[in-house]
Amino acid sequence: MFSIKYDDWRNTCSQIFNQKHGRKRMYLQWYPFTRLSQKEKELLISQEFFNSFIKSGLFLYYSENWIVPNNYIMKGDGNFRNASLVSPIMYLLALTIGKSISNVYVCKRPQGIKVFYAGNFDEDRLYYKKDYDVFFKTINKISQSYQYYIKTDVKDFFPNIDMNKLFDMINNRLSVIANPISQKDLLLYKELLLCLGQGEFPLIENSTVSSYLATVVYLEKPDIKLNHYVENKEKDITEFVMIRYADDLYILFNSNTPQKKLMPIVNRVINFYSSELKKLGLSLNRSKTTWRRISELNEELKKSLYDEQFNGKDFNITDIVDADLLLKFLENIENALLNYSLDVTEYTKIVNNTFFIKQTEYTPQEIFNSLVYEKHQLFNNPQIINKLLLLINFDYSFLKLDTKRFMIMFLKTKDGNLIKAMLAKLFEANRNGVWSIYDTSLAINYLLQRNFEHRDLLKILRNEEQNIHSYYNLYCKCSFFKSIKQSHQNYIRKFGKNAFYFKDDKLFFFYFMYMVELKKKNYLSAFAYFKNFFDRISAHLAFAINNDNAKGKPNYKKYYKEGAFKSLYKNIPSSDIVIRKAHTIRNANPLSHSSAELIDNNNTPKDILTSIEELSLLIKSKISEL
Repeated sequence: MFSIKYDDWRNTCSQIFNQKHGRKRMYLQWYPFTRLSQKEKELLISQEFFNSFIKSGLFLYYSENWIVPNNYIMKGDGNFRNASLVSPIMYLLALTIGKSISNVYVCKRPQGIKVFYAGNFDEDRLYYKKDYDVFFKTINKISQSYQYYIKTDVKDFFPNIDMNKLFDMINNRLSVIANPISQKDLLLYKELLLCLGQGEFPLIENSTVSSYLATVVYLEKPDIKLNHYVENKEKDITEFVMIRYADDLYILFNSNTPQKKLMPIVNRVINFYSSELKKLGLSLNRSKTTWRRISELNEELKKSLYDEQFNGKDFNITDIVDADLLLKFLENIENALLNYSLDVTEYTKIVNNTFFIKQTEYTPQEIFNSLVYEKHQLFNNPQIINKLLLLINFDYSFLKLDTKRFMIMFLKTKDGNLIKAMLAKLFEANRNGVWSIYDTSLAINYLLQRNFEHRDLLKILRNEEQNIHSYYNLYCKCSFFKSIKQSHQNYIRKFGKNAFYFKDDKLFFFYFMYMVELKKKNYLSAFAYFKNFFDRISAHLAFAINNDNAKGKPNYKKYYKEGAFKSLYKNIPSSDIVIRKAHTIRNANPLSHSSAELIDNNNTPKDILTSIEELSLLIKSKISEL
């Protein structure tokens, strides 16, 4: 069903397997891969599994693969991103689809534009840090040849990407280069990504496919237009280069015009770029769009830590950070709490002021990140532990300003009393009925670092965020292969061993479209697709059980008539009533029949969902005969 290559699937799985175990435990989207045994990894990456379970579309029949909870990824301003958490199989499929598109999509940007995104499909790299490092080093090196830079930022970038426009771009480009993707595949890819994004462009943790499509494809035309404009219309700009990382675009340029007279030129460039973005439904974040001398560029970037050297030897940023600096940071937090002045803005100031170190080029935020994620022994200092205990007892809400970093910080102390005190605050919030999404984020980050080994906290999570708890049950509690085996829909695999469906790319296409429409609560179209799926799988079952065929294939043309179904399912109690009801709905469905009687029926959704459930039971019962 999916026109993806096994090599792309294998490489995608391998890249995820190759990530460090500790890194995978940092992310809820990656955690399920830590639960796989070596044998299960070999199965997942095998061609047999790919052909029978993935490419055929069989995995789509498992409702577990369709759950899409919200993922609690916090932004620097204290809000949460509209991020999705998807099943491991869907995650791997989305990455493979991105790889498939990147294999055939030819970027038309001129050489004067350099583009980076979170990962690199060309080099089979599915993690952002290395490419951000390459971006930083590139812009740092090139900047030495320029006087000024313009830095732009797109407002609410991912939520405003128009998926129809995006896939039109892909379709038009591939058609021009005589290497088109079929309309069926374009529809599958678009609808799958929309489903994973809960109706929007998908923002998924560590999702190279999202970053690639948004950066390389969606922003290509504005980049080309802007490059042409500056090159041909702004004669006062003598040299320039454009460097992009996702939605952040830097224009480095030279000019013979005095700096005090550059503002009109810069405004024209920004306005032109803004006009091109508007055509795609995007807008500039003017408060984050600036221009300055090139000497100030480092202030706009977060310095990467890869391959850096200090005095000719390998250098870790935390080598210049000691317990006194960490204690100073906590004391500043304490002072702000005591003065009732601690909010996101004040917290950011504390980080910037505390971790500003003159003898380095690193930003305070990067130093803080390195301290939290890399340094361990500082957190065992008794003074640090005592200060954290004092803070947590005074007002634990400071944790909600930076849930992930603070939770990691607390756990790195390995101090039982401190950790118990922090957990006590969460339990108290739950008992008092004041639990918030910030408490959910704290609980998730705690459980991630503790391998989800806290029964009481899991109970709270089940009550407060059922979908996240379901994700844990299916994919974090044990291997997701075990979840597949235990699924109430696992009977479909018995059908797979005897069926013709491996050669049928339409069977699970109907089921896929049914699930897509069901997710949108478009019940009329959902039923139309499911009835088509039922008709087609019935033809397969008749072929497998009764050898009812047409020239050696399932007799699809026969299995749309009511009589054929009654004959096939006659040994199943009440099957004739179920079939009669389903055909009544189909004949009244405006998407299938011009009578359109369902439009006047106020009880339609309930009838439709009940009929789908009954037809599914018929399929299950018939498969048992195999």
